[in-house]
Amino acid sequence: MKGTVTSRIAGARVTWTWALLSALTLVSWVLAATRRFSPSTALTITVLAIAAVKTRFVIRQFMDVRVAPRWLRRATDAWLAVLMAAIIGLYLLH
Repeated sequence: MKGTVTSRIAGARVTWTWALLSALTLVSWVLAATRRFSPSTALTITVLAIAAVKTRFVIRQFMDVRVAPRWLRRATDAWLAVLMAAIIGLYLLH
């Protein structure tokens, strides 16, 4: 019985995470594709920030880092922060 409840909770978490990732993808697409906005630095950084949030959800939920030791959770967060800072920094230097 307990396995079934745990399985349902895990399934619901995966479903909600997938729904959130899909919604964030649509938001990014709308921001990038809408003709009302001209391409700008702010728009690009916003889309990259959304990508960072999505990446964190994938790492935490689908790679099970949410139940990993604290040091691994912090290391993956730090890695993502450094990666996004590097990407944005390189974009701004361009």
